[in-house]
Amino acid sequence: MKQIISYMKEEYIIEIKGNDNSDALKQLMETVKKNNILPDPDMFYEKIKEREEQSSTAIGLGVAIPHARIETLEEIFIVLGRSIDGIDYVTPDGTPVHLIFLIGINSNQSEYLKILSRISWLIRNDEFRKNLFSCATTQDIFHLLKEHN
Repeated sequence: MKQIISYMKEEYIIEIKGNDNSDALKQLMETVKKNNILPDPDMFYEKIKEREEQSSTAIGLGVAIPHARIETLEEIFIVLGRSIDGIDYVTPDGTPVHLIFLIGINSNQSEYLKILSRISWLIRNDEFRKNLFSCATTQDIFHLLKEHN
């Protein structure tokens, strides 16, 4: 499996402002648009919203992993948003979300499941998660992910 960081670029990591999950997803989508990751980002955003309406993609421990499948997508991508104050999200443990991994999935289901597994493994490491939450800059987050992949 490729490292999680191989699906990202440094400019795919942003600081999220505010504490509303809808606004947070919009900010992540602005990053998708600004970096020309998708030919039709609006369709992807609609799929993300539909998925969130079905059930929250928050997994607990301050993390959410919204995702949607686009069969024509050549390469899976991950855009990461961090909120220092936390975002109101429906979470299994009732805690605010501080990290949102927005994932665009293609037809490679097995690769996607490996990515989810790796993110879950990293996030369950208390020290690593605390380090991610406390990074001073988005560049620091990128380098931390690079070191721990």
